[in-house]
Amino acid sequence: MTPHARPDDWDAPVSIPEVPGPRRILVPFDGSHTAERALAWSVLAARESGAEIVVVVAFDPPLTMRGRGAAFIEDVKAELRDEAQSLAQESVEILRQRGVRARGIVVRGDVAQGILQMADDEAADLIIMGRQGLSHEVGGLERLRRIMVGGVAEKVSRHAAVPVMVVN
Repeated sequence: MTPHARPDDWDAPVSIPEVPGPRRILVPFDGSHTAERALAWSVLAARESGAEIVVVVAFDPPLTMRGRGAAFIEDVKAELRDEAQSLAQESVEILRQRGVRARGIVVRGDVAQGILQMADDEAADLIIMGRQGLSHEVGGLERLRRIMVGGVAEKVSRHAAVPVMVVN
């Protein structure tokens, strides 16, 4: 490493800055095992700091079709919304049983963008999320797209304005 690449205080002793504990922790949840572990970590953090946990279930419904497929797509969208709401309620109940304050939000649209928007809207101080959600098991072109563009956890951790803890 050249001297030019070092910061001015390179030789100063290491120090740990004081940081406030989180007041609100955002946990994206899709029911996957890594998302369940993210909930477990959020309980630890919330118990330590007294933070509220906001569970976000985000889903991206298929595009609307015209003609004969339109009614089917609308049924799929309603089913996805109902499943997302059920998942949010179930996870919030589990968190409350563990003695932490929690509430759930359902977001429709691009999943990574929805999570980032909710982090801003909810003034989250920390995001705790699973590294791989349920969509990692898809095959073919979708898997290639995720490799090229990046997954949800990667996008959130790259663009979030707050610390992101990614759980395996």
